[in-house]
Amino acid sequence: MTSSAQFALILLQEARKTAAPQGASSPGFSVTLDIASLIWALVVLVVCLAYRAKLPALLRGLLGRATKLEFAGFSIELAKATAFSPDWAAGALDLRHQAVAIEVNDSTAANFRAQLMQEGRVDYAEVNLGGGQEWLSSRLFIMSIVFARMKGIRALAFVETATDTRRRYVGWAEPHRVRWALAMRFPWLEQAYSRAYSQIVGAPAPTTFVVDDVGRLGQQFITHDPGPSLSLIQGFLGQIQVAMAPPALPTPDTEWILIDPATNTREHASWLTSSDLEGILRASLNLSYVRGTELRAKSGKERLKILFDFEGAFVAVVNDDRRLEYLVDRNVLLNQVIQHLPGADSGNDS
Repeated sequence: MTSSAQFALILLQEARKTAAPQGASSPGFSVTLDIASLIWALVVLVVCLAYRAKLPALLRGLLGRATKLEFAGFSIELAKATAFSPDWAAGALDLRHQAVAIEVNDSTAANFRAQLMQEGRVDYAEVNLGGGQEWLSSRLFIMSIVFARMKGIRALAFVETATDTRRRYVGWAEPHRVRWALAMRFPWLEQAYSRAYSQIVGAPAPTTFVVDDVGRLGQQFITHDPGPSLSLIQGFLGQIQVAMAPPALPTPDTEWILIDPATNTREHASWLTSSDLEGILRASLNLSYVRGTELRAKSGKERLKILFDFEGAFVAVVNDDRRLEYLVDRNVLLNQVIQHLPGADSGNDS
């Protein structure tokens, strides 16, 4: 932990001690209020300086599921990020690897469409690589875009099947970094996406529009309709799929995966294993994690030290087999610390 981070934790403790009621003074109006307010200001300054590069959004609402954690005499909430786990295997269509472009429409992808329409905030989507033949690079590319825009997802949490362990944690990454890393490794994916996007949004008489400042696509009067996103997926797949015999493939020396033996339809993509993912994402893949048993064995102050010493907005918590339990949103955690500091509510009093 950095020296400024350690100093911030010390200030948290001192602020609590200084703000403790003394004698018969009225709560909140003793002489110690000025000292506590001064320490409070220093705490906010030091914490923001210490974590400015790690926690870009400090003021976030509490998430639904949380675990109590005691620190310096008051309780704060150790917030669990909310997961989005799509049901990919509904019917014969599986958008991770099997779907032929023509099959991606409102009727065959009805289950996925309904999940995109569900209300409520989510923070991350779990991507299970399985044994290495669950996700195609092309599907992860397009889903990283759709998830971020349609569901507001801020992270993709990758898990795999290794030996006898299912859902073993691999790492997490921000969706836009996943997209651009895949675009660098497989340039044709971005080219195909650009063509599909322009066909939808740049049509002579477009019916699809950008409807918010994160790039969500929607209809002019039905802004939350996921239909345009399904059309985008369909158009994107149409750009990278061919139904030809292997000798007739346009570039037979590159990756072409057979996805429909009946029509000999192949897709310009490759299967993704955890080692492939690490090689593609490199520093953008956050591999760090903490074991839940380790956290539960620590005091409140020690837990905070552990969680604040990680990089990025999330901390992965795993069990003893390294199976992913949940992600902790450190933005919410830091906000909870600040909200519970002495003077946080009285700082605006004259």
